[in-house]
Amino acid sequence: MELECAKYKEKMSSEEAYCHHPGDYCKFRTSCIIHFMGSENGKKDVAKSEATAAPAGRPTSGKEL
Repeated sequence: MELECAKYKEKMSSEEAYCHHPGDYCKFRTSCIIHFMGSENGKKDVAKSEATAAPAGRPTSGKEL
């Protein structure tokens, strides 16, 4: 399904929908399907990255702070 940003008239597919201007004021944001789907897609990506992250306690460098 193709979605269109109400403010900027940008079109994008629903599979890759995310807000391209999250820092800008938008009167449509509270009812914006693109903003909602972007946050849902982001949650899925975060879950995937946490599953492949390095184990806790593993040093990232040889130096101690």
